[in-house]
Amino acid sequence: ARIPPSKEMVNTLLMLRLRKKRLEDSNDTSSEHYHTICYFLKEAEEQVGADWDGVTVLEEENDKPPMPDYIRRAIKKGDIGSVLRWINANRKEDRANASLTIDTVSIPALSAATACGQLASMTHLLQLGANVDGRTIFGGTAISYAFEGELEDVNNKVKLLLSWGASFFPERDCSREGCVSEARKSGHHEVARLLESELGGRRCEIVSLTSQPELNGKTCVADEYLPDSNQYKVT
Repeated sequence: ARIPPSKEMVNTLLMLRLRKKRLEDSNDTSSEHYHTICYFLKEAEEQVGADWDGVTVLEEENDKPPMPDYIRRAIKKGDIGSVLRWINANRKEDRANASLTIDTVSIPALSAATACGQLASMTHLLQLGANVDGRTIFGGTAISYAFEGELEDVNNKVKLLLSWGASFFPERDCSREGCVSEARKSGHHEVARLLESELGGRRCEIVSLTSQPELNGKTCVADEYLPDSNQYKVT
C-alpha cells in the first residue's frame, strides 16, 4: 500500500489550492506568480498522490526543534545576535538546521536567510553547521532562493553557498541550468558564468603552480571563470 502523505505535505497542498483559487477569483491568471503557484501545486499533488483518501496522514516524529516567532523575525531582519544566542543556548538541538514556517510550509533557516538577502546570517548559520543543501518539501535548497530579494546581493549569496559546497539537483529550481537561467534573467551574467563552470565558486587546492610554488597545497576559492583562457581567478 502507498505510504500516506505527511501532515506538512497535505497542509502545503491545501494552502496552494487556496492561493490558486484566490488568484483565479481576482482574474490574475496570466501573471508569473500564478504560473509559479500552478507549478508548485502540480508538484504537491504528485507528492500527495492521486489515490490519497483525503483523510489519512503520516504521523512523523519531528527531530528538528521548533523555531520561536521572534527568531523567525530576527532571521528576516538580519538580527544575527538574537539568532546566535538562540542557537548557542542549546547546541544539542541542532538549531542551525531548524525550519521556520510560512503559510504552513517549512523552510530551513539558511534558505530563509538567503531569500531575505541576509549574508551575515547565512555565513553564521553555515559556520554553526547549517546544511547548505537542506531542502524544503518541494526540494528547494538555499541556492534556489539566492535569486530572490535584493538583486545586488545575488553575487555574494551565490559565491558563499558555492564555497560551502552547495549542490545542484534535477528539479527545475535546483538544477545548474535553472540557476544559470535565473541569473541571466536577473542580469547577473558574471554569476551565470560562474555557475556554468565546473569549479566556479568552489574551494579548491592549488597544485602544480610553477610560478609561485609556495602556494601549492594552499586552499583557495575559484572566484571567477576566465573562458578565454579556461582558467580561474582565485582568492
